[in-house]
Amino acid sequence: MAVASLQREPTPQYPAIKPGMMGMYIFLASEVMFFGSLFAVYFYLAGSHPTWPPLPPSARPEYYVNWWPIPAINTVVLLSSGVTCHFALEALSRDNRRRFFTLQIATILLGIGFEIGQLIEFIAAFGRGLNLTANTFASAFFTMTGFHGAHVLGGLILLILILYRAASGQFSSRNHVGPAAVTLYWHFVDVVWLFLFGVLYFGITFFK
Repeated sequence: MAVASLQREPTPQYPAIKPGMMGMYIFLASEVMFFGSLFAVYFYLAGSHPTWPPLPPSARPEYYVNWWPIPAINTVVLLSSGVTCHFALEALSRDNRRRFFTLQIATILLGIGFEIGQLIEFIAAFGRGLNLTANTFASAFFTMTGFHGAHVLGGLILLILILYRAASGQFSSRNHVGPAAVTLYWHFVDVVWLFLFGVLYFGITFFK
């Protein structure tokens, strides 16, 4: 007597999220809430003032920030670093180590260039009499851009660490969770800057 046997269909295998990537997703979720609260405070301040920004009577017309030239150049620099960072990860995933190192170093240099540009922008603002305690707009501006600059600095440290570990042979096409997580973080600071650039530099005209 033949006994019919039922064959169990194979369970489809879905790619699991690596713990390192999951940790970065959770961290970025908290960062979204952090920057979201900063934007919420800014919009509250802008909406609660009859005129925004509140211009002191003795201030010159160029008292407030201007999107050209440093902020615009900084935007191009930071977005370019996002492109090089993306393709550096892609090169690493294909074991093209020479291209990875070239693009990773370019990303770090562009990030440093952005930080230098932000420092120049702050010095120029101080020269116009705009400082952290000048008024509510100045406080919001320096707080939001300052925190973003600190996040870019943190990203630069991570990028340099990834470069060092890659030079030690710790990453390959089969093991590059760390670089992927740092690349995701770097894209996040790119996106945050786009919102900051639009709100702080062009939003002034909107709220006038």
